[in-house]
Amino acid sequence: MALEGYLEDLGLCDILQILSLSKKSGTLKLKCQKGEGLVCFLNGEVVRASSSFFPETLGKLLRQQQIVTEVQVEAALEYQKTINYHQPLGQILVNEFNVSSVEIEKVVAAQIEKIIFSFFSWNEGHFLFRLEEMKSFGSALLNPLDFMLARGLSSQRLVVKGQQVAADFCSDNVVDAAAIEDELAQLKNHHEQQGLDLLRGMLAELEYPEYGGGIILLILRYASEIMNRAIIFDVRGNQLVGLGQFGLDALNVSADEMVRRMHLQVDQGSLFARVLNKKSALCGSLKDSVAEQSLKDFLTGTPQEVFLGPLVSDGSVVALLYGDNYPEDKPIRSANAFEIFLSKAGVAMEQALVPK
Repeated sequence: MALEGYLEDLGLCDILQILSLSKKSGTLKLKCQKGEGLVCFLNGEVVRASSSFFPETLGKLLRQQQIVTEVQVEAALEYQKTINYHQPLGQILVNEFNVSSVEIEKVVAAQIEKIIFSFFSWNEGHFLFRLEEMKSFGSALLNPLDFMLARGLSSQRLVVKGQQVAADFCSDNVVDAAAIEDELAQLKNHHEQQGLDLLRGMLAELEYPEYGGGIILLILRYASEIMNRAIIFDVRGNQLVGLGQFGLDALNVSADEMVRRMHLQVDQGSLFARVLNKKSALCGSLKDSVAEQSLKDFLTGTPQEVFLGPLVSDGSVVALLYGDNYPEDKPIRSANAFEIFLSKAGVAMEQALVPK
């Protein structure tokens, strides 16, 4: 399974969430106009990171933290040249110079965080994630230019902490560890309430769609688990054309045929236009634009809250899903998780349509 696309469409925070939820192991390659980066995952956790923007060697970082001396680093590098097999610099420092492995782990973890947080500012560029088994190095240390942990860093924690670091970047505030733990606890509870087990299962199925149409069916099936009714539209410029539905059978025995005859012209300022322009999902209430009024007339029942989610492929919105919980007034649960699924589905759609 490959996850490939552009950071303009799917940012690193979303990528980390997807890989964390699906507990994947593999390598994520990032490339922007000015440089490149690499992030390695083991069961959804970050174990290694490197960046062309951070050329510091492990030895230099350890010297800066006064964990080792320059003499020790030079001696370790000389020793490394004399042995017949490759041994990481850090492991040599631990075994031959009695340097604390715990202290080295802290430095490596801090450098990985620093590299990951820098990637959050990459708003443009290309990414490619490939599944692969991570090699075990038996320690936290790889080589002077790489930073690898035996026990990975939580991708969820990196997202939460990175957002706090970004928010406090221009201030003198110290990162609030207690606030991070509190937010992670709330996030965990929220995720449990939002049915992430369902998301994991659907992501697993999405890895092996036979063709593009199968992805559309998966989207509708997922939506049917969290909404009472939904319609998926094909996006053709400023026009939405019905592709499929569920939950509308009560309207007419030929609800599917009726949906396929639907053509909605998207007006500027409508909810549909906002989703198409921003390429992001939203929850709200239907207004009085021509397209929204036409949809309300078709549905013969106006819900208090609706969900609109885009399916983005190759940088463009190719499909749009409408959903609601009519006749109930309950909010749409799992909207955030479903949005993550749509992001992944867009990438899978690209892969499915690439000629073999």
